[in-house]
Amino acid sequence: MKQLLYAGILLLSLSACRKSLDDRAAQECKDYTEKKCPTPVVNDTRMDSMVFEPSSRTIHYYYTLVGNADNEQAVNSKRLELKKALQEALKADAGTKGYKDAGFNFRYTYRSGKNSSKVLLDETYTKKDY
Repeated sequence: MKQLLYAGILLLSLSACRKSLDDRAAQECKDYTEKKCPTPVVNDTRMDSMVFEPSSRTIHYYYTLVGNADNEQAVNSKRLELKKALQEALKADAGTKGYKDAGFNFRYTYRSGKNSSKVLLDETYTKKDY
């Protein structure tokens, strides 16, 4: 009987040390941003940060468009294609599988490199989208 009690206490103590998926998402976003952001510009795009928003369970990616991509008219004219491309990339991203399985949301915000207050594209994807 004592062994069963000790086993139960051990299981409880081990599970108490384990972080929730939300805590893990927040930590991973923070670590990624601190270590790798801003990223180098690739295809006229730079990732500025990645943030976990716990109230909506959203992983929010912030990007800046520079060079030829920093063009509001071009973004507006290709909005549907860009939304579809982001959605397909999210579906194919194996690194977010655990978060997708848990029903997290994913948001992508693209700002202008010339005018950082100008949002060129802002899209959110929920479980029904991926």
